[in-house]
Amino acid sequence: MNRAHPPPAPLPALAAVALVAALVGLAAMLAQCRSVSNDVLGLGLQHGADQSGACTADCTKTYNAQIKQENNLHRANEAACNNDPACLAAEEARHEAELTRLNQAKQDCINGCHTQGRGSAGN
Repeated sequence: MNRAHPPPAPLPALAAVALVAALVGLAAMLAQCRSVSNDVLGLGLQHGADQSGACTADCTKTYNAQIKQENNLHRANEAACNNDPACLAAEEARHEAELTRLNQAKQDCINGCHTQGRGSAGN
């Protein structure tokens, strides 16, 4: 038996082959990966911005319809006053208060759009 040059052990060679095979397999799997969009779960990065824009548009649409309805009511109420100064003054005050309320409701609605989906943890 020649102890100066022992025969190579098969185990380290087998381990090296297994390592190379594993790396080749990993590389093959990674090469098949597809790039995914930000919308993986239907909740993309822009999705919130899109919802906020749609929400704001809905607030404005509702506001415009309410303003049109209020202006029609105001004209009808003025006509019903029959030029009575006290009645006209009361109607003008009512109309101005309603316009202020509608403007505030629109702003509250729009502000709500910017906070949709945000939790209140810690607040």
